[in-house]
Amino acid sequence: MNILITGASRGIGLATAKKLAEKGHNIGLFATNTATLESAIKDKSFKKAVKQQRVITGQLDVTQPDSWDNAINQMIEHFGGIDALINNAGVLVSGALPTTNLDEQLALIDVNCKGVLIGCHKLAPYLADSKDGKIINVSSASAIYGQPEVATYAASKFFVRGLTEGLNIEYEKLGIKVIDVMPLWVKSDMTADIEVTSMDRLGIHLTVNDVAKTLCKLTTSPNRKLKSTHYSVGMPAKLFQAVSQVTPDSVIRWVNTKVGA
Repeated sequence: MNILITGASRGIGLATAKKLAEKGHNIGLFATNTATLESAIKDKSFKKAVKQQRVITGQLDVTQPDSWDNAINQMIEHFGGIDALINNAGVLVSGALPTTNLDEQLALIDVNCKGVLIGCHKLAPYLADSKDGKIINVSSASAIYGQPEVATYAASKFFVRGLTEGLNIEYEKLGIKVIDVMPLWVKSDMTADIEVTSMDRLGIHLTVNDVAKTLCKLTTSPNRKLKSTHYSVGMPAKLFQAVSQVTPDSVIRWVNTKVGA
């Protein structure tokens, strides 16, 4: 498979790229920082793939359509096509909304919402040409119910969830499967320096490799076997999603108040 991964210089994106490269797939790692990408692919996980020219890297600002065009052209020129997009790039801002930097919050919306939307728009014609084209958006368990102290981040993941649900139906006629993954807190560079009450109380039980394992399995599975639209990662997220489907909003709100406020 020819797989384009955004936000691939670290964290979930890089861990996923490593696993897919080791399984023999062709991987395009894209991020804003190309120097970090070049350093990343020196890892032993990529040794065989690099030797076989199954790995490329490139600069991608997901908020800019032209940047997406350049990344797509790189994939087509090197691999001849694209079979899957892992829309992983994202940012996180924490804190009570009025105390945070507004420009940072707006930048979060640009990356987490606009970036995912542009990727889904730009890749559709190419994925439609694949026998098993798919888009996997990285959402979050915060898209199940909004979270205090990361309200904008949660809202951006609700956007991803809604977009995924709509395109799961719309792109079906194109032969493209659109799904998302919804992990709870993940131990990564993104969460290393933030303070969020729910994270402190619940703890962090997932690693980037846990999420990467799920992404790898979903990416390489035939579309006909992907029966769900949302895939929770980790037992707490799965439990939260299951409970939220049968529990009144007032109760879910009360739980989130106790955990996150």
